Amino acid sequence: MIKAAIRSRGGNVVFGYLVAVFIGLLMTSIRWRRADRRALDEFMAAHPGTIVVFWHERLFAMPYLWPSRHALCALQSTHADGRMMAACIRRFGVGTIWGSSSRSALSGLRGMMRALDEGRSVAITPDGPRGPARIAAHGAVALARLSGRPILPLSWSASSCWRAGGWNRMMIPKPFSRGRLVMGPLIHVSGDAPDHAPGHLSGKGRDSAGRDTLEQYRRRLEASLNELGARADALHAADSPPAEARPDAAPDTAARHPPH
Repeated sequence: MIKAAIRSRGGNVVFGYLVAVFIGLLMTSIRWRRADRRALDEFMAAHPGTIVVFWHERLFAMPYLWPSRHALCALQSTHADGRMMAACIRRFGVGTIWGSSSRSALSGLRGMMRALDEGRSVAITPDGPRGPARIAAHGAVALARLSGRPILPLSWSASSCWRAGGWNRMMIPKPFSRGRLVMGPLIHVSGDAPDHAPGHLSGKGRDSAGRDTLEQYRRRLEASLNELGARADALHAADSPPAEARPDAAPDTAARHPPH
């Protein structure tokens, strides 16, 4: 009965709100390292409509860490879990695009293209929704190719974390730990890469060199996210923080306020 209530439409909203409150309270207890917000604002102002990517294992803190002044949307399925997640991230100012990487794929793609055209950023976990972990699919690269928008890799880490079960081993920072959010260099996908939208997934008739180009960008994205994760994890092992990088290389951002 309890499970059925949670999975109902009303239960999705209530449970999503409670999860958001829990995340907000937990994130507030963490000493997130603050960076120059002006530099981050200038960076985002120069790149409206960016494709933001991070591994599924780093999903937990991202809605909280993303600055609400920059519009961000995430693709969610209409399944009960997707509705609950949408209710949760809405408390942090993150919008929802309804669709799925497997079902309603074309609808989701159109929604993300529309958001990018309107100057909003879209968030993608390139190894989601089912993995394998830290192996990028082609979706983010294909969207970048179709939209002409750059990809911005993100990662975060904390000095002490729990690891959830499941394929993604999601990271949950422990209370009163120290946290960092890092950003990688933008990835601009060349127009020479082939279209890879729903309806063209087989690649039949496509130039093999073009498909190789798309695969190169996918590998570049995967390597960038893995390197960022290792960098964020290593920051807490250092005795002193490294010098700040340029905003388009690897800036940090300030933490968000908890939901109201």
